Amino acid sequence: MVKIKMDYFFNLPTKIYFGNGSLKELKEAKSLGRSALLVTGKHFAKSSGLLKKVESILVEEKIKTTEFCGVEENPSVETVEKGGELARRKKCDFIIGLGGGSPMDAAKGIAVLATNSGGLRKYFGSEKLKNSPLPILAIPTTAGTGSEVTRYAVINDWQDKTKKVVSSFSILPRIAIVDPSLTLTLPDNLTASTGMDAFSHALEGYLSSDANSLTDIFSQEAIKIIRESLLLLLKRKTLPLREKLSLASLYAGIVINHTGTIIVHGMGYPLTLDYGVQHGAANALLLPYVMDYLGKKKVYQEKLKEILRTTKVKESLL
Repeated sequence: MVKIKMDYFFNLPTKIYFGNGSLKELKEAKSLGRSALLVTGKHFAKSSGLLKKVESILVEEKIKTTEFCGVEENPSVETVEKGGELARRKKCDFIIGLGGGSPMDAAKGIAVLATNSGGLRKYFGSEKLKNSPLPILAIPTTAGTGSEVTRYAVINDWQDKTKKVVSSFSILPRIAIVDPSLTLTLPDNLTASTGMDAFSHALEGYLSSDANSLTDIFSQEAIKIIRESLLLLLKRKTLPLREKLSLASLYAGIVINHTGTIIVHGMGYPLTLDYGVQHGAANALLLPYVMDYLGKKKVYQEKLKEILRTTKVKESLL
């Protein structure tokens, strides 16, 4: 029988709006301030018209916006520092992260530098912030990273050729708007890789020594949803299936916000940094080998059996 951790800390202060059309809830941004730095990637938000739609909602609420659209896939220290300087110069009240995990993580780093002196490297690690960061509002356009509900900002540090993390509960977004309809045009390769990123989050969190009875519930449900929906979504690109993947990503983000990840992510980072393998794809490549390795260790065997039983996942998938 699996021993479940019954004494734990659980913190999720993020106000979550979930559902198709929930972008309209962006009007609540006015509760965070009157001047926003809008952080997004280089292409999608502009080319899809989403950036214009977001800005029109903010204008209606009399919120001034400054665009920062230069975030690359796997954002760098230098990009985040440029964004932080812009937020300070424009005297922004809050930060909006619009896009996949990269813009949302960059938004968190920018929020830190808007109120804290020095470069970003000073804040790598856990709870190193002297001043509270600017409030963050997150709008994911992929279903995988769960960054809208996590305390992490994962940043590429090319100086050391590694990925570094700013970890603080103070960079949890105040508001997350998860509108699955924003993922409708996501191409197959990103649908698959981000979906597997969420799967990896859920499974790694479930096996973490920091897992508890509450995170296990979210892990099991996320794994079940992805198992039922991801492959089907690649064949039938329907909104109900997009909804399920967005929900699973959200659940898995809630999990790792409390448990962190284990060795899959740690091993996957070099594949991304050195060979350009997309983050979720790197996790997917490594998962079978890691599960085979962990499955031989007694400490993991009962939990692996339990996840197979509760989610009805075939053993071959783990």
